[in-house]
Amino acid sequence: MSKLRWMRTGALVAAVAGCAALVAASGLIEPGARVPDFTLPAVRGGSFTVRPATPQTALIAFLQTYPDTADTASRGEVALLESMEHQYGARGLRVAIVDATAVATGKSPSHDSLVNASYDWNLAVPLLEDDGRVAALLGVTRAPTVVLVKADGMVAQAWERRVSPGELAIAVEEVMGSGRLAHQ
Repeated sequence: MSKLRWMRTGALVAAVAGCAALVAASGLIEPGARVPDFTLPAVRGGSFTVRPATPQTALIAFLQTYPDTADTASRGEVALLESMEHQYGARGLRVAIVDATAVATGKSPSHDSLVNASYDWNLAVPLLEDDGRVAALLGVTRAPTVVLVKADGMVAQAWERRVSPGELAIAVEEVMGSGRLAHQ
């Protein structure tokens, strides 16, 4: 069970099962920090859980899904994320998109809007609803933000920007253990 407490210094302390991850209120969680256990509901049913006891790597992208226009910058990230799922899913990579519209715009879309976005975008990976709790735990302050979490629950890499396909592939390869693309 998570206990959250805002410190006067402006930092959020997330104490989860005896592990603490310190995230500055204005900074993204750092590589090497432990991600607290969390479960978020998927808009089409089911849920997505990140927990060190789960022997799978997680690629979590915080994207703005609303308003759903051709100008929504996060829409371009979907093909890359689904490609990662396709290439590495059989080896244990789980990919999910967390709606970060509230982080980006200050306004949360309705559940129905998120369901529509998941169908309109023809998502093959789950679109998750976050009330802001998980975004705050990880220090997400903008979209797009992408966090790669190793199977042991430690952050391998975090990007507070669009990630190039090559950069993401190298990071995933290093975490998944083959290293085929690393340092080429």
